[in-house]
Amino acid sequence: MPACLHLLDAYLHRTETFIWQSLRKSRRFQPLVLADMWENLERFPLANGELLRFPSRRSMIAKLLARMAGSYAPVQYPGAFEILRNREIAVCHAHNGFRAVVTHDFVRTLGKPLLVNFYGADVSQKTFLKRAEAGYRKVFASARFLIVEGPAMQQRLIELGAPEEKIRIQRIAIDPMEYHFRERAWDGNRPVHFLFVGRLVEKKGLSVGLDALADSRVDFPWRLTVLGDGPLRKALEDQAVRLGLQDRVEFQGYCTLEEMRLAMAEHDVLLQPSRTAFDGDSEGGAPTVLLEAQACGMPVVSTMHADIPYVTVPEHSAWLAPEGDAMGLAYMLRRMAEESDRWGLMGRSGRTKIEKDHDINKEIEALEGLYATAG
Repeated sequence: MPACLHLLDAYLHRTETFIWQSLRKSRRFQPLVLADMWENLERFPLANGELLRFPSRRSMIAKLLARMAGSYAPVQYPGAFEILRNREIAVCHAHNGFRAVVTHDFVRTLGKPLLVNFYGADVSQKTFLKRAEAGYRKVFASARFLIVEGPAMQQRLIELGAPEEKIRIQRIAIDPMEYHFRERAWDGNRPVHFLFVGRLVEKKGLSVGLDALADSRVDFPWRLTVLGDGPLRKALEDQAVRLGLQDRVEFQGYCTLEEMRLAMAEHDVLLQPSRTAFDGDSEGGAPTVLLEAQACGMPVVSTMHADIPYVTVPEHSAWLAPEGDAMGLAYMLRRMAEESDRWGLMGRSGRTKIEKDHDINKEIEALEGLYATAG
C-alpha cells in the first residue's frame, strides 16, 4: 500500500480531533506521521498507521539567519532520509502553513509532492504571516495542492498570494455514526442548557457570549456549561462574576472526546460565538464542534465568522449573528427561545447537513483522490 507522510508540529494536540479523523479513516494510503512532539497518544491511537519518531533539529546558524531575516528556520530530521527513501511514500501532507514552511526543504530533498492543509491562524494571525511571507512564496510555488476548509478560507488564501488553481476545498468531517442523535425540545418551564466547547482564547468569542447572556433581552432561564481551558479562563471567570452570572455559568475545564459527547447528549443548544482576535487570529474555517453538535441534533447559536455559514444551515440549523456583536448575539438568543417549537426540525436539518457534506467516510475518498492525483 502506498503511504502518505503527514507532517505535524505535534501528534496530537487535544483539540485536533479533525486531523485524527482523517488519519484513522485512511484506506488507500497508509498514514505515516512525522512530528516534533508527541502527546495524547492514548487519546488518538493510530492502528492503521505508523508514528515515526525521528528527532528534529534546527541548526543554530539557520536559527540566527532566520531571526535576522524575520522568518523561520527549516527543520531537519537526522537519519530520516535513509529510512523514508525505502518506504513507498507517494505524497507528503503538511498540516498547517507553518509546518509547510519549516519542512519545505526537507520535503524537496525527499523528492515527494506536497499538499498543505491550512486551518486558521496560519492564514490570519498577523505576526505569523509577516514572518512566513517568504516561506509562503516558496510553499505556494512548489506545493501540488493547497487545501482549505471552505470558501472564506479559500478567498483568504488567494489574498495572501496563493494560485487559485492550486486551491482545493476539503471539508472538515466527522463520523456521524459516532454521535447519538436526539431531537431537542423546550417548554419554557426549565432553564435552557447551553454548551460551549473550545479553548479559552479570544477567537472563540466567549467574552462576547457572556455579554450577550447578560443582556436584558435574554430574559428566560438558562445555564451555561463551558468545556475547555486556556489563557483567558481567569479573565472569563471574573467577567462572569462581574456580570452577575457566576451561579449560572460553570467552567469545567478540558474534557475528553467521550466526555464531550456525553455533555452534548445532556444539553440543549450549542453556543459558539467565534470572532476574529485582535492579532488577526481566526477560526479560518470553522470549529469542528459545530459539526459534532449538529450531528447530535443540537441547534446552534453562533456567528457569521469565517466558514461557519458554510458548515451550518443558517436559519435552518443555526442562528448566526454578526461576529463580535453582543447585542446581535443576544437578539439571536432571544429568537432561539421564541422559536423553541423549531428546535426539533433544526436538529434534523443539522444532522442531514453533516451526513451529506461532512461525513468522514465520504470526505476521505476525496482527500485520498487528491493524494492519488498529486502522486
